[in-house]
Amino acid sequence: MKEDITLIPELSTTGVYTLLLFLPKEVNLNIGKLGKKRFPEGHYTYTGSALGKGATSLKHRIARHLRRKKRRFWHIDYLLANENVSVKAVIVAETKENMECNMNQYLKKVMGAKVPVKGFGASDCRKNCGSHLLYFPEIEKADFLVQRIVKYLRSSSGYSFFFSRFRGMNNKVKKTPARNPPT
Repeated sequence: MKEDITLIPELSTTGVYTLLLFLPKEVNLNIGKLGKKRFPEGHYTYTGSALGKGATSLKHRIARHLRRKKRRFWHIDYLLANENVSVKAVIVAETKENMECNMNQYLKKVMGAKVPVKGFGASDCRKNCGSHLLYFPEIEKADFLVQRIVKYLRSSSGYSFFFSRFRGMNNKVKKTPARNPPT
């Protein structure tokens, strides 16, 4: 994943992020305290926020998620450690606000995402998301998901974006200045 890591210095310190994941075949995995869970073949998103500095900054959080070898701490660490899971894209909005639940609600309501594992990545969720890992049983092309996520974030005025494709897709970095920043 060398190409992925080289883009991380361009990230802001704080923001919300969505990892677009692909699983080419069904797997059963032990997800820490959640126990053994089934993950069907297909596309997934994992949305989180990184609003701190240093080790809790956006740069460090994304770099950690992209590393295969690490201590398994968060639910997502168990999934990302599986050799079958690939990170297809990382979409980031620079913000100081916690927007992960808003993004999750949008993906469920508008995009028809399903909760594959109740409680996954949502142990501190206050908006009853059910899970911050979502599954898209009807989506075949990752580009469609990326376009919709970027469009949603653009519609939330005051945010700038970083978008990069990984693994098997054309690498691309796009930064869009914030439109109509809040006054």
